[in-house]
Amino acid sequence: MPGGRAKHPFRARRRPGGLRRRLTRMFVLLALFAVVLTSLLTVTAAYRTLGRVAPELGLPTFSVGGPPWEAADLTPQQQRWRLLGRAVGSELRRSALIAGLISFAFAALLSALFTRQLTRPLLRLAEGARRLEAGERDLQLLVPPRQDELRDLTLAFNTLTKSLARQEAWRRSLMADIAHDLRTPLAVLRSEVEAMQDGVNPTDEAGLGRLHGEVLVLARLVTDLRTLSLAESGAMDVHLAPLDAAGLLKTLAASYQAPAQAAGLCIQLSAPVPVMILADRQRLLQVLHNLLDNALRYAAPEAGTTGILALSAHVEGRLGVVTVRDHGPGFAPDALGRAFERFYRADASRSLIVSHNPISHNTISHSPAAQRSSGLGLAIARALVQAQGGEVVARNHPQGGAEFTVRLPLDGMEEFSVELR
Repeated sequence: MPGGRAKHPFRARRRPGGLRRRLTRMFVLLALFAVVLTSLLTVTAAYRTLGRVAPELGLPTFSVGGPPWEAADLTPQQQRWRLLGRAVGSELRRSALIAGLISFAFAALLSALFTRQLTRPLLRLAEGARRLEAGERDLQLLVPPRQDELRDLTLAFNTLTKSLARQEAWRRSLMADIAHDLRTPLAVLRSEVEAMQDGVNPTDEAGLGRLHGEVLVLARLVTDLRTLSLAESGAMDVHLAPLDAAGLLKTLAASYQAPAQAAGLCIQLSAPVPVMILADRQRLLQVLHNLLDNALRYAAPEAGTTGILALSAHVEGRLGVVTVRDHGPGFAPDALGRAFERFYRADASRSLIVSHNPISHNTISHSPAAQRSSGLGLAIARALVQAQGGEVVARNHPQGGAEFTVRLPLDGMEEFSVELR
């Protein structure tokens, strides 16, 4: 409200136990209503029973309000019965009142205990939310033993805090990785420029080439980060259209023949029939370029031998499948689960060749600095495939080597595509 004071989201903490008090009052009132109703019905039923039994015993009947005649009109036996009836009625009312009070006290006590047990997990959740708001991430609440909604809610809260802790750790790691990847080319640029300023290194074509290579590393890192951010946030423009995955793979296989031979690899293509999928041509090209660059970088065979880089496209159910498989060493056991992590790199000493991706980099440099990977290629590939309604998985092939499988919906299967912003 303009001019007013903003309400704090946890203002309810000033009235602890509010829900508990409301529940207790509700249960007590329900118990009081039940006790009063039961007592009235019991006393009335007792009077009616006595009224039906009295004529059979030869005695005058009486109602809850007493007999309609005067005491002088009654015989001594009838007067004794009248007094007995009054005593019985008084005893019934007194017993009902005592039973009602005892029941009410027990109901109030049990209601307080029950509501305390019911609201305790909610109070823990509220306190956990405040601690989470204060920045505590490694927070785990005590899970209630009963299999009910409160247990499910607590488990969901604990799962949320674990996810937030992982996200926080990932964010810190991401910032550290970005800082590390930016620091290296910036340090090289600074040292090169200072050496040229001091006259230690000449300002010649070789020196400018080294500087240009480091600038390309920075440009590639920034471009990859932006691409990954757009793809994961759903803000990237993705235009789905019918596309022949087999034909696209044939074009890529032809363009990668030279770099594959330079790395000692032979490309084997298996795409005998067209595979019409629904995808964005440029984005899918970028995905396949990243996968092929990764294979060329890490699957180089031993000196004097020729390795195989197998590419295939086929239909699997209602999905089109494209695979990129190398016959290299494959993933280490602890590296397979991290294949699509940002900035994760396997053994850098096996990196041999320059990126061949013409989409991401329009300027080709022969400087070793420009050939370094940003560590985001596979993460970008997964984000782009998911943005097109598909999936990409990595595994170690049973016969050796690493295999990446891209699955996308076939043309005409629009229900499998995603809505893109």
